[in-house]
Amino acid sequence: MEYHCRPPEPPLPPIRIERKNPEYARLLLSDYAGKHGELTASTQYFYQHFITSQTHKQLAKDLKRISISEMRHMERLGKLIVLLGGNPLPRTCSLGVCSFWEGSAISPTRDAESFLEENIRGERTAIQNYQQRLRQIQDRYIQAVLERIIQEEETHIAIFQKHLQCLRGSSQ
Repeated sequence: MEYHCRPPEPPLPPIRIERKNPEYARLLLSDYAGKHGELTASTQYFYQHFITSQTHKQLAKDLKRISISEMRHMERLGKLIVLLGGNPLPRTCSLGVCSFWEGSAISPTRDAESFLEENIRGERTAIQNYQQRLRQIQDRYIQAVLERIIQEEETHIAIFQKHLQCLRGSSQ
């Protein structure tokens, strides 16, 4: 049995808000279920987990772990949306028009090198979106949750980069 010693993670920030704010809830919906949101990332990585499970076992294992991490992000955002007075349906709303999440947000790319590059770009976009939310949402509790999610997304990038380096090293 393999044993990896990891430092303990700091506790998660509590899921709470300073006050209800439906506008903040609306902003978080795109991070929750938008094209670059947590639902998309979780589903994308779980798909990739399945297609790599026979050929790249460690990558598949890491994709599953990261997919679950993205589900936890989605859970935290969903709880915040409810507290803020919103409805955490898998949809996004902009200019009064709402659209539900669709499976077409998932990339069908099966080549591991290509999808790892896509994943890294997607994680960077998610981080940029969260940094924008930090500027838009003036609630210290929500900001703490978003800052922690950013840290976890940065860890995902490092894992994807490690696998990409391994794949490129083995193909040269």
